[in-house]
Amino acid sequence: MILRSFFISCCIATSLIAQNPHLSINQPNGKLVDQKIEIRIDGLDPFQEIELVAEAEDQKGKLWVSRALFKADNYGVTDVTASTPLETSSYTEADPMGLFWSMIPKDGNATSSFKCKNDTFSSKITLYVNNQLIDQANVLCYLKAPEIQRIDVRENGLVGTFFIPKSKSPLPVIITLSGSNGGLSESRAKLLASNGFAVLALGYFGVDDLPSNLENIPLEYFEMAFSWLKKHPDVDGSRIGIYGVSRGAELSLILGSIFPNSVQAIVAVVPSSVVYGGLSDGIPVHAWLYEEKPISMFAPVPKTNFTNGKGQTAENPANTKQSFIEGMKDQSAFEAAAIPVENIQCPILLISGGDDQMWPSEIYANQIMIRLKINDSPILAKHLNFPNAGHGINIPNLPIPEPTYYHPIGQLWFSMGGSRQADAKASSDSWNQLVSFFHENLKSTQNHMMKSNQDKFNAVKELNLPIGEYAITGSDPMDHYESMHGKKQTIWQTMFKVGSAWKSNLSYAWWNRKRTYNKGRQRTLSTGSLKTWRTY
Repeated sequence: MILRSFFISCCIATSLIAQNPHLSINQPNGKLVDQKIEIRIDGLDPFQEIELVAEAEDQKGKLWVSRALFKADNYGVTDVTASTPLETSSYTEADPMGLFWSMIPKDGNATSSFKCKNDTFSSKITLYVNNQLIDQANVLCYLKAPEIQRIDVRENGLVGTFFIPKSKSPLPVIITLSGSNGGLSESRAKLLASNGFAVLALGYFGVDDLPSNLENIPLEYFEMAFSWLKKHPDVDGSRIGIYGVSRGAELSLILGSIFPNSVQAIVAVVPSSVVYGGLSDGIPVHAWLYEEKPISMFAPVPKTNFTNGKGQTAENPANTKQSFIEGMKDQSAFEAAAIPVENIQCPILLISGGDDQMWPSEIYANQIMIRLKINDSPILAKHLNFPNAGHGINIPNLPIPEPTYYHPIGQLWFSMGGSRQADAKASSDSWNQLVSFFHENLKSTQNHMMKSNQDKFNAVKELNLPIGEYAITGSDPMDHYESMHGKKQTIWQTMFKVGSAWKSNLSYAWWNRKRTYNKGRQRTLSTGSLKTWRTY
C-alpha cells in the first residue's frame, strides 16, 4: 500500500511538471544581429510535439512570420539549436537562427529584403502545445549598437554615411560599396561598426547628386575618400579595408589594384574577375574612368537573349549567368578586361555562390585566384565558395528574400540562384569569417597576412587535371572539378588563360606542376605554353 501511494505521488508530480512547459531564450550580451541565440523549451512530456511561431515587423510595419514544429526528447526538452524541425516547418535543418531567417511576410512571399525598424530586429517567439498558447518571449537584436555614432557625409563631393564606435584611439576603417542597385550599403556598415570598426558606407551612383547610373564613374572620387579618411581624427588612415558586393566587389578589386598603398584588406562578395561596362539605356558605356580615360576595355556580354524575354514577373525571372559565360568566348576581349589583381598588395577574401545565377561569381573568383598564383603574388588570397548559395549572400540571421530580385535600374526581375536556406547558411558562415578577416588584417599597420614562399597560397590547392577537364581552384571548404568530356563549344573546355592585362605584352601561362590534391587524391595535367586559349 505504501509503495502504491509512493508510485501514484511520483506520477502526479511528473504530470504536474509536464503540464508546465516554458520557453527560455539565451542571448549573447552584445545582442547583435550576427550573434546566435539559443532557444529551449523545458517541461514537456517526453516526445511531445510543440510549435514555435516567430513574428517581426519591418521598417514599414509589415508583419513577417515563421513557424517550426518540434518533437521533445525523452527528457521532455526541445533544444532548437540541435533539433531538426518536423515537416511543414518554415525551414528543414537544425539551425539556431532558422526561425529568424525563414520569416516571410504574412500576406505574401519574401520578394524583397527585410528592412529593420530603428536599427533593431525585434521579434516575438510564441510557444504552442496542443494548439494552445503556453508561453511567449521577446527577442531584441541590434543591427547598429546603440553607442555607434552616425554621421552623414556630404563634403568634398563625397556622399556617404559614417558609422563610428566610441574609442580612445583611432580606429581601423572599412569602406562598404553597394552593387549595381546603387545607393549606400548602410546595413552592412552598421553591423561592421558594431563589431568595432569605423565604417564609411560610400555611395558612387544612384544617390543625391552623384551620377544616376553606373557609368563613367571617376576613380578619383574614391581617391578623395581615401584622403578624407586619412585626415579624419577618429580614423587610422593606415588601416583601410574595402568591402564590396557584386559590382561593388569588382570595384573593390579595381581600387586595390590602382591604389595599392591605400588599401590594407579587401573583401569581395560574389565578385567579377574582369571589368564590365556601365549600366545605361542600352548604349554601351564604360563604368570606370581614371584620369578621364576608361581604365580598360570592358568585357563583352551578348545582348541577344540576355533575358530571353523573361523578367516581367517574380515568378518568371531572367537568368543572366549564361550570357556572361557566353561573353567569355570572345577570348581577346575578355582577357583585355581582366582586373590586374596581381597589383594588389593586401590580403583578399573572395566569397562566391556556386549557384549564382546573376553571373558566374565562383568561376570569376577562381580566375582571380589563378591569376594571383601565376603572377607569384606574395599576398594571401582566400576563396570561400558556398556550392548551393546564389548571388544573395548578405548579413546573417535576418529574414532572407526569395532568390529573385527586382532590379531598380533594369526594371526586371532577375534570378539570384541559390535557395533561402543555402543563402542563409552562406551569409552566416561568410559573415563570421569576413569579420575575423578584417580584425586580423586591420588590427595594426603591419600586414599580418603576407606569406612566406613556403606557405604561399595555401588557400589554392593546385590540381593535376586530365586533358578535357578544367580546374575550379581555391574554393573553401572543398575544391572541385567538372569533366568536360563530350561537351563542345564551351569556353570552359579550356584551362583558364591568365595574362597580364592592361599591359602591352599579354602573357598566357599554363600550370606545369604535379601536385597532391587534398586527402591524397591526384590528377594529371598535360602542360604546354600557349599563345591562345586551346579547346579540346
